[in-house]
Amino acid sequence: MGRVHAHAIRAAGAEVVAVASSSPESAQLGASRLGAARATQSAAELIAADDIDVVHVCTPNATHLDLATAVIDVGKHVICEKPLATTVSDAQLLADRARRGDVVAAVPFVYRQYAMVREARARIAAGEGGQLHLLHGSYLQDWLSGSGDSNWRVDPNAG
Repeated sequence: MGRVHAHAIRAAGAEVVAVASSSPESAQLGASRLGAARATQSAAELIAADDIDVVHVCTPNATHLDLATAVIDVGKHVICEKPLATTVSDAQLLADRARRGDVVAAVPFVYRQYAMVREARARIAAGEGGQLHLLHGSYLQDWLSGSGDSNWRVDPNAG
């Protein structure tokens, strides 16, 4: 997701300043791949940095609450990959905290910008399909499609 967020940052006219990851080595690799100015030693270092205005949280779901809370608590804006949290109460806590902190806190939903979704929206708006009563759509994500595939998304404690 970091690549997707880095692309969106640049498309909005901003700069990818720093990357944090699970280790300094991973952060350095990420910074290189994403074209960031630098890697940080930790998420805490990145969040505390004076030259960072917005932090994008693109980590496993179980880490969203702590990272987004840390960002909000220092008064910075946060873009948190979905889901915002792993429980409704944690998501509500983050929303309330962001509101009180007067920061922008957002969860991107990029599917609405996919070409096929934009085309469907335009056709519906133009009335090309007649009166719409029900619309059902789906798409295939091929990651985790193999019987041996595994990552944090299939771990109930992490995903």
